[in-house]
Amino acid sequence: FLSGDNFTMKRLILTGLVFILSLLISNNAFAADTDVFTDTLKKIDNLACTQPEKLPGFYGQGLVIMEDDKRALLSNRVKDYRQMIVDFRDINCQIQRQILAGQVGSKVGYVLADEIISITSKSNDTDERQHSVCTYNFVKEGSNWKITHEHCSSLPDYGLNSDGDALY
Repeated sequence: FLSGDNFTMKRLILTGLVFILSLLISNNAFAADTDVFTDTLKKIDNLACTQPEKLPGFYGQGLVIMEDDKRALLSNRVKDYRQMIVDFRDINCQIQRQILAGQVGSKVGYVLADEIISITSKSNDTDERQHSVCTYNFVKEGSNWKITHEHCSSLPDYGLNSDGDALY
């Protein structure tokens, strides 16, 4: 009787270990797959407040950008960033991004992200924050991934900590 229970216990433990290991492997595979998209977003982040004229190279044909319930044009975004750089002295842009979901296929993929954008400046004590949840759709053009759809919805700013935020 005990040997049968021992066998069942070992089988249960082995099944549990295999399950946990599969979760770890799939989670790492998810992170590795979506890294190409998060790396692209980081490059865009680094250019937005320094060289916004280079941003169009990261976006594909037929681009649609939605900010809340309004459509935005990339050309206007570039102009706005350029004007912000001119208007604000010692501008500092920081973006915190947590990838909540994502998928990579051979030609298309997406990421869903929780983002907090912080822009500070010494010229007039500017401290702007925008908290959003964003979806970025990517299409492979040649060997490069390009954003073809970006949709960000504003969220209440709970601060830079995740305490109390419904997405965490």
